[in-house]
Amino acid sequence: MFSFIQAIAERKIQQAITEGTLPDLSHWKNKPLPPDDMAGVPADLRMAYRLLKNAGYVPEEVALHQEIARIEDVLPHCTDERDKIRQLRRISCLKTRLEGRLGRSLQLGEDGEYYSRVVERLSTPRKG
Repeated sequence: MFSFIQAIAERKIQQAITEGTLPDLSHWKNKPLPPDDMAGVPADLRMAYRLLKNAGYVPEEVALHQEIARIEDVLPHCTDERDKIRQLRRISCLKTRLEGRLGRSLQLGEDGEYYSRVVERLSTPRKG
């Protein structure tokens, strides 16, 4: 039994086939879907975040997860040891911020004095 929405969708698909405007998707046959851009978000939050994203809003927690995942993906290809250490420190700082946003550990805001001192300390190379 078709619902009203299913009937409309079927009609639109048939119309696109008849008009020849249906895109050729054969290149996707037997191939995996592209990677999920929300892979770094906990499974129980993905649907809510997708709704927010589709509405044009990306929560800071999602942005932090994505930034951490991006750095972790690039890290194995990093050849400069100083840069690798800097990226590891950046990941640690981002994870601390994320924990704070999720209500765990410390509350570190970007505009806070402590946050600025931590970032400065972690991004300055040690002497000696």
